[in-house]
Amino acid sequence: MTHPEPLMETVLSLQFLQQPQADRPPFVRWSSQAREAIGPGGQALFELVTPDHGTLPEFLVAPTGAANLRDGLEAVRAKPLAEATADLAVARSLRPDLPRWIVEVHRGRPDATNRLARLLDVYHRLAIAPAWRHVQRAVQAVTGGAAAMAGSMLNDLHPSISWEFPVLTVPCHIPHDVDLHLAGRGLLLVPTFFLGAPTARLDNYDEQAAVELFFPVHHKYARLPEDGPHPDPGLVRLLGRTRAAVLAALTAVRSTTELATRVGISTATASHHLNALRASGLITTVRPHGTARHSLTHLGQRLVHNSTHTGVARNGQILLAAADATGQ
Repeated sequence: MTHPEPLMETVLSLQFLQQPQADRPPFVRWSSQAREAIGPGGQALFELVTPDHGTLPEFLVAPTGAANLRDGLEAVRAKPLAEATADLAVARSLRPDLPRWIVEVHRGRPDATNRLARLLDVYHRLAIAPAWRHVQRAVQAVTGGAAAMAGSMLNDLHPSISWEFPVLTVPCHIPHDVDLHLAGRGLLLVPTFFLGAPTARLDNYDEQAAVELFFPVHHKYARLPEDGPHPDPGLVRLLGRTRAAVLAALTAVRSTTELATRVGISTATASHHLNALRASGLITTVRPHGTARHSLTHLGQRLVHNSTHTGVARNGQILLAAADATGQ
């Protein structure tokens, strides 16, 4: 694979969020924002995967070549029933308590697949899309040398993967070792960003299909924007983490796009928070040459600076004004 697939990375990230690595650098800020994006209404997304390695829904992570989320979901919908049934059998063997609606997705039921598409679309837009350029950069840093990715380079894929001709040793998330002879089947290397540990995937339907080796990109390539604004904890308690970061980032005049990049969120999310802050009188927006430019009002400046020096709770007037802007 030469590029990351949005559907695959979106689903992988849901398992990653439930693992300890998500709360370590460089993922700390991203994981906080991703959980905030899911919110109470999106908790069903966590039913797709468990924190345990090896329990990924294979019908959602199988490589399709899709360059966007919509095409990836269409590939899932178009999967032949026999293949979907084979994937479902494996899923049930790993998770006997597989939620009913996920079973219905495997079976191609429109209500279930439409629900899945809606949930993933919102989550992808709020949590994955803002970090996508970093995901692409990390994966492409690995695939740039794909032509030479043989022999000794297989030892460099991940610390837990080793190569000694003619044997490639990969972690196996089952209780016993397995010797697999490719016998001409081929090996597909799948570099991924949101993956906790390497894993090999066998096609559940086609015994002659290539073996897929999923491996997380080396940590030196895993970079996410950690240099955004760091609002005062008191401001975070008052407004919520993302909205406080938006307000703190406007100590300099910025466009919506510049603000979204600075905070590490989508432009749609930035617009949502800007509207709330503007309605509360904390920011102002002008449109020179048709481009929206946002800055703090006098009230917004007092809130940002007082939160740093005296604590927002000490200024009743500002606290009252800002309370109308609370929300995630």
